Amino acid sequence: MRILAKLFASFFILCVTALLVLAVLFHTRYSTALFHHVVSPLLPGDLSAKQVVYHWRQPLSLTLTKPSYHVGPQHWQADRLRVQLDATRLPHIHWLRIDGLSIDLTGRTPPPSLEMLPASLQIGRILFNDLNLIGGDWQAHQVSAQLDKWQKGDSPWGSVRGRAQWEAKQIDWHDLTASDALLDAQPSPKGWQLNGVSFQWQRAAFSAQGQWQPGALALSQLIISNAIVDSEQTQQRLREALSHWPSNTQVTIARADVRQLSAETDHLSVNALTFSAEQLAFTPQSPWWHQPQLRASFNADYIRWQGQTWEQPLGELERRGDTWIVNQFTSQWHEGFIALSGQFSPQAWQIDRLRANGLTLSRERLRPLIGALPDWPPHIVITDLSLKHNEWLALSPGFPVKVDGIDIDGRDLRLRHDTQWQLRHGTLTASASYASINQQWLAEPYLRLEASDGLVNLRQLLLGFSDGQLAASGQWNYNTPSLPWSFQIDGLHVPLSLYQSWFDWPLPLSGFHDLQGQWSGLASDTESFKVGLNGTLAVTLLNGHADVTPDKGWPERMSGWFQKAPTQQRQSRSFPFEQLSLKADRGHITGILQGDTSVSIDWPIYQTATPSVR
Repeated sequence: MRILAKLFASFFILCVTALLVLAVLFHTRYSTALFHHVVSPLLPGDLSAKQVVYHWRQPLSLTLTKPSYHVGPQHWQADRLRVQLDATRLPHIHWLRIDGLSIDLTGRTPPPSLEMLPASLQIGRILFNDLNLIGGDWQAHQVSAQLDKWQKGDSPWGSVRGRAQWEAKQIDWHDLTASDALLDAQPSPKGWQLNGVSFQWQRAAFSAQGQWQPGALALSQLIISNAIVDSEQTQQRLREALSHWPSNTQVTIARADVRQLSAETDHLSVNALTFSAEQLAFTPQSPWWHQPQLRASFNADYIRWQGQTWEQPLGELERRGDTWIVNQFTSQWHEGFIALSGQFSPQAWQIDRLRANGLTLSRERLRPLIGALPDWPPHIVITDLSLKHNEWLALSPGFPVKVDGIDIDGRDLRLRHDTQWQLRHGTLTASASYASINQQWLAEPYLRLEASDGLVNLRQLLLGFSDGQLAASGQWNYNTPSLPWSFQIDGLHVPLSLYQSWFDWPLPLSGFHDLQGQWSGLASDTESFKVGLNGTLAVTLLNGHADVTPDKGWPERMSGWFQKAPTQQRQSRSFPFEQLSLKADRGHITGILQGDTSVSIDWPIYQTATPSVR
């Protein structure tokens, strides 16, 4: 036993002496050669260094300058490598730092792998500085990283069990360049917990937190600040890059905040847009705008879209299934103001409030906007409608219209669209300061409609002319298929030119007339209208003139007005009639014109399109 004890003590002393000798030699100018001859053969592959630095004050630390490692077809080379062992768990590595390493992942060289390392290898912390990564369609430059609790295991690259922090000065990905990128993450049971992700792109700052696992990226927070999309080319590059996002990956964002976004493209311009959204989801099977559970709010200096400029827009909206809920939307638009709230689905629009003040509108201005909207639903409900001090312009050469000072108020309106729009319920009033309709001037026109369960009453229609007025009332019923209607009219000093300029009736008359009448009938289609027309009309003509053919009598002249034959040369003549009486009985109109002479009219409208005048 004494001999065995002496042998063990001698072996221990020899080992300690050998280690001390190695430590002393490492501390001399022979350290590099000693490393190549003693340490390198113990490692898989061929590891060499330009210089090896060791200091006795840090006995478990070793620094390699310009290390180069060959194993099989792989070659690793860095500027510096420093390693420190863990005294409590030899040969466990306490930390490892690598500076100036480049890794090529393009496939031009054999793919890098750490398969040569033992599966039991563990490193408490790995540090990278000035790391360059080169991929097939991406590159990362000047990368710094800190990986805690790395272990080789069965993975070709090993795995990180602790915190992972990455920093890159520049990342190029599909023609997009991001700078100052930061990533702070740690592994979770199914993927990675992203404690913080941030980078800059085109002076914009991006930051996010969330969780990633294969096939799913769930962000709890995304913030984008001061983003600028300054051209259609930038938008195209961004769209092209995002098209390379893995098609099988679903992205969800619990909350996204976009601050001071500006964009200038061919189709959309925005300035200083601030946008907040909740419950965003982007799935491979759905377009990006399909957001079934969206909640969002926004404001901006202006938004220009479809030829329309919305100044100071502010909105708050939600998406539930196929229904958009607009809690609030206000904007300055066409030198006026508009406010809207309601719920919108393909089946129905429920507009709680619609305000529009001081707008100047026309078909040309509205056409692009209406064309961009979805199809009209079959039902529209408007609880509160208020349009004040608006203007309508339709300055076409054939039928110019200008209406100024338009005020429209509606309450509990229900509209339905079958073959045409129908007001089924509610109260609607409309008025204007003045109107010019195809050269007919009107003062303070007024309209009031009341509807209840499909029965519509025209309570009052007033048209004020220069020296006269026209009043009308009536009703029609949408509840029966035949659509019965009735109409009463009363006018004083109404221009005779009204019929030709407004309705394109072939009556070349000028002057004025007083009229009073009532009509009724059916309106389900053209045929029912013709056979169901009933009523009377009494007209007193005042200072009437007509453009007529000189060489014909009055019956022949008036018959010619309804002919489609080429118009002959006409002259203005005094209209020699003072009274007109018309009566319609089931579509058969009869009448008589009285004055210096008398003319009878016979017109069965269900049989012919032209009356018989004799």
